[in-house]
Amino acid sequence: MDRRTMLLLAAGMTAEAAATISDPWERLSRALTGPQALDDDTIERLEARTIGFHRLEYVLPARAIYQGLTTHINELSTLLQSGPSDRYRRRLAATAGEAATLASWIAWDLKQPGQSASFERVSALAAKESGHQIIQACTHAYKSYAVEGRAAYDAIRHAQQFLPAQGDDATRAWLLSREAEELAALGDRRAIEVMHQAQEAYGRARPHRERAWTRFLDPGRMAAFQLSTYVRLGDEHHVIEAGQTALSAVDQESDHKKAAIVYADIAQAQLQIGDIAEGITYARRALESAQRSESTWGIEHLATVEKTLAPHTDHAVRELLSDIAATRRNQGTSPA
Repeated sequence: MDRRTMLLLAAGMTAEAAATISDPWERLSRALTGPQALDDDTIERLEARTIGFHRLEYVLPARAIYQGLTTHINELSTLLQSGPSDRYRRRLAATAGEAATLASWIAWDLKQPGQSASFERVSALAAKESGHQIIQACTHAYKSYAVEGRAAYDAIRHAQQFLPAQGDDATRAWLLSREAEELAALGDRRAIEVMHQAQEAYGRARPHRERAWTRFLDPGRMAAFQLSTYVRLGDEHHVIEAGQTALSAVDQESDHKKAAIVYADIAQAQLQIGDIAEGITYARRALESAQRSESTWGIEHLATVEKTLAPHTDHAVRELLSDIAATRRNQGTSPA
C-alpha cells in the first residue's frame, strides 16, 4: 500500500473513531440495547484501528489524531466494562494498552504532561491485565525521548527489562538503536557494538506483523538511528554513508517528522567538519520539517545544532537561531 492510500484510509479510520460515540443518539441507542456482542471480527477491527493510529502518528501532527485516539480508547473502555469473556478481555486489554501508550506519547507532544502521565499509568495496568508486559517497553522507550543524558539511557535500559527472552525483534531492534544513540551521546563507544546488535535484531524482525508500534521501523529509520549515533560519536566516515541512506529513504512530501530528525543530524555532522553553510542549509530544512509536522521532538533535536552555532555571529546563523527560538516559543518547548 502506498503512503497516500494509507493516509486516506487512516484518516477515514480516525473519522470513524470520532463518530463512533460522539453522537448522543448513538450513546443512548447503545445504552438501551445493552452490551454489544463481541466476536473475532469486532476485536480484529479494534486492533486494526489501534495499529492505524500508530501508523498515523509518524506522518501527521499529534493534534490531528489525538481526539480520534481518545475516542477509540473510550470505546475500548466501554467494551471492557461490558463483561467480555476472558479471551476477548485479554485482547481488548492488550489493544487498549497499545492505544494508551501512544496517547501518553502524543499528550506529551501536545504539552499535556498530566494527561500523558495518566495514560502511562493506564497502559501499565493494561499490560498487566492482558499479560503483554512488552507494552511497557514501548511506554518507556517513548519516555526516553522526553529526557536527555543519563536519564534517557536509563529509560531505555528500563524498557529493555520488559522484552521477552526471544521474539519481538522489531521492538528489540528499536530499543537497541535507542541505546546506541544514548550511549553515543554520553561519549561511550560501546554504542557501535550495540548498533551492530540492533542491526542483527532488525534482520530477524517483522516490524509490520509484530506490534502496533513497530510499523514505523524500516531500513530508512534504522539508517537514521545509525546516522544519529555516528554524529554523536563524531565518526565522519560513517556519517556520510548513513546520511545518504537516511536521506534516500525520506519522503519529502509526507515524512516530515522523520525528515526533521535526519536533517538535524546531517546539519550537526556538517558543522562538525566545519562546513557552516551546509550545516545551516540542513538545519533550515530540519526546522521547516519540524514546523510542518508540529513535532516537538523535531524541534528538540535541533538543540545540539543551536549550541554549536551559538558562538557564530553572521547574519544567516543569527536568523536561523532566531527562527528556531520563535518556533520553540510557539510550541511551548524549551531548549534541551
